[in-house]
Amino acid sequence: MTLISGLWLILAQTFSLFMAFLATRYMLFKPKCVQKERIEPEDMYVLSGDGAIISSLSPKPYRHKPPKCSDCASLFMKAYHMRNAGAVIHSHEMESCLATMINPHLKEFRITHMEMIKGIQGHGYYDELVIPIIENTAYENELIDSLAKAIEAYPKTTAVLVRNHGIYVWEDSWISAKTQVHIWLSILVFWILWRLN
Repeated sequence: MTLISGLWLILAQTFSLFMAFLATRYMLFKPKCVQKERIEPEDMYVLSGDGAIISSLSPKPYRHKPPKCSDCASLFMKAYHMRNAGAVIHSHEMESCLATMINPHLKEFRITHMEMIKGIQGHGYYDELVIPIIENTAYENELIDSLAKAIEAYPKTTAVLVRNHGIYVWEDSWISAKTQVHIWLSILVFWILWRLN
């Protein structure tokens, strides 16, 4: 529980949905529709590599219906299985939505010659950074096929934008994933400001 507590304290303050893989055998998920600031380590779901729930929430009195495991679980597991991700973070930050709305016909986000690109693994200042953009669906679990196609078609990417929705970012550890999300979102902010100027 100490590992989960430490991990949770760092991520809980920032992201609405995240998943971390513990020793590549177990996955840790935040419940859906629960205020992240109020959740305790024992409120996390632990799933096996094949998606079976090993540990669910501790019984508590809930004002409304009890929480359930995130609808993103199948999407996070796709990054785990296809890219050997150690952690996946999903963010609904405004810049991830705006970047896909500026030109609704774009299927990719592309940028080059920006200092922050060096923070993305395998990229340098002169490289072109490319993030696939997939179309949003009515339900999050319906994104799985388009997410899998994007991951396969863009072997160098560690992120996928979902139009009018947000971004999925994965890395080999939760520390790297958290850092990458901040870098991706900073790049998107600069790009949006440049495009709107």
